[in-house]
Amino acid sequence: MQKVFIKYALLLAAVLLLNGCGNQLDMSQFPITNNGTVNVSDTLYVMQSPAWYGFNFPRDIIIGNDQLLYVCDTKNNRLVQMDISGGIISTASLGDNVFPKKVVQDYRFDLLVISDSTTSIDTISVIHRFKLVAGGGLISNARKITLLSSLYPTPNSSKLRKYSALSVYPDNSFVVTRVGPGDPIGIDPGNAIIKVKGDSSIVSLEKLSGFQISGNSFYSIENVSGITVAKNSSTDFIITRNTSDTVSLNKVLWFEYNSTSGAYDPKYTSPSQDVVLTKFGTPGSVAQDSYSNFYVIDALRNHLYKFNTSGRLLTESFGKFGSGDTEFNTPMGVAHFSKVLYIADSGNNRIIRYKLSTDLN
Repeated sequence: MQKVFIKYALLLAAVLLLNGCGNQLDMSQFPITNNGTVNVSDTLYVMQSPAWYGFNFPRDIIIGNDQLLYVCDTKNNRLVQMDISGGIISTASLGDNVFPKKVVQDYRFDLLVISDSTTSIDTISVIHRFKLVAGGGLISNARKITLLSSLYPTPNSSKLRKYSALSVYPDNSFVVTRVGPGDPIGIDPGNAIIKVKGDSSIVSLEKLSGFQISGNSFYSIENVSGITVAKNSSTDFIITRNTSDTVSLNKVLWFEYNSTSGAYDPKYTSPSQDVVLTKFGTPGSVAQDSYSNFYVIDALRNHLYKFNTSGRLLTESFGKFGSGDTEFNTPMGVAHFSKVLYIADSGNNRIIRYKLSTDLN
């Protein structure tokens, strides 16, 4: 650690010297601070070559329970099934006017996909189920079932509502987030988190309660953009929110179920926790690793944030605008598997991979 500190001190001195000669100091070269204290670390994520191209605005990526990769290749109107070395196994076209934007796999190996289905009149959100096992494991052969649309009454319906994210519980029920205008009566607002059960059709649909449908409080679910069920949990989840500004707090929230009250409580509320203090831009997706650290990809900041379970921002966080090894252009998807990060770098039309430097050997 002493050698690492000396190396950092020398780097800082060199850059300060250059700055004194008239060059602008680029703070992106330094570790992100924790309440003003520099976190010195000898770990960083190293891009793996080659990057994977051939996509058109990929919006989401997951590593399924079958240990295969699935990509929402949005503007190519298709799903892509890949192995972890980047080889394409199979693809499924959703139609010329159907744009997949979120994908998840349940524990029966079915895929659940949120798509925007566009007509000449309007756009409707649709959740499809792909039956992979019956199709021999190939998405090109999988039967596609239209499971749920944003017009489904709960009890009201509105064409202005859109599904924004989904994640699966261990019992194969799933939780889906919805965005949309408020209900003037207050019975059925557009912003909602819904727990759904059903295979070929909907068996039950429950709107989770106790949340605030607007604002930026610790309980807000306004404009949810991503959700993931917390690792080893049958109730808890982490969400990301995209509000219209870039100064609001509480855009990444971890909710824990309180069995006594029957409500969901935020895990992080202390101003000493980095995740509470961080001013995200437009975080769009969240993933966890085997240690329950969680990763947030931010399309506006072009940044990958890594937090531990205490809500502390870790120095492995990185990213800025561009197309280089540690640069992004509107990244919207993130996944983690076997110590490797996978990022859907949407604006650069590529999938990129990073491995922690301590695990390279």
